[in-house]
Amino acid sequence: MRNRKVFMTPDKLTELMFSERQRERNRIARILHDDFLQQCHMIVLALQSPAADLQAIAEKTGAAMSLGRDLIYELRQANTSASLKMRIDALALAVCEPAGLRFQSRLSAALSSQANGFADELFMCLAEAIRNAVRHAGASRISITEEWQAAQAIIRVTDDGCGIPANVLRQPQLRTHFGLHGMRERAAGLGARFSISSDSGSGTTVAFRFGAPWWRPQAASAPDSSRRMGSYAQRKGLKK
Repeated sequence: MRNRKVFMTPDKLTELMFSERQRERNRIARILHDDFLQQCHMIVLALQSPAADLQAIAEKTGAAMSLGRDLIYELRQANTSASLKMRIDALALAVCEPAGLRFQSRLSAALSSQANGFADELFMCLAEAIRNAVRHAGASRISITEEWQAAQAIIRVTDDGCGIPANVLRQPQLRTHFGLHGMRERAAGLGARFSISSDSGSGTTVAFRFGAPWWRPQAASAPDSSRRMGSYAQRKGLKK
């Protein structure tokens, strides 16, 4: 059978370009809304208080500026040729080291070497969890691990901080706190199930469970894994 050329109509090309542009806008909007604007809102409320504490306001402003720099860094990192490992290491150097936190990443070479759209979205999820641990947990250690259970992969971000009380985790409004809504949306877009487990004084674990991951460490590969690899990412348009 001869190879057949597939042509894309101008309307279809325009539709795809618009869809990708809208997806990127939504991603940026999530970052700004879940993090930066909330910090700015807290500063405004503090300024409106009759008993405004200028020192506390200055500290909040400094925190907002630091967050803004972090977000700009992440936005500039998006869709680059840097691997997932390089980006995680750079973030740890910029965020964890100044806070005196010990950081460890134990991702497989098959995943950490990725430098595509999938890795970009996963990095944003992991970065959000890391920033939360640095800002809110009072942790001394943060780790990223990858665990395989049969054909499933679980990526976890774990800290040894103060944790979140169980009654707080059950509150519906928590879904909009700490960037959790954005992480849930990104996880769903990657085909992963998002979960968070914690308790007061016992640290926090943020997990992303992939039921049909397209990457697979070589040691865990099945004989026909090469035929399956990349199918999910190709369907989603995330793999380059």
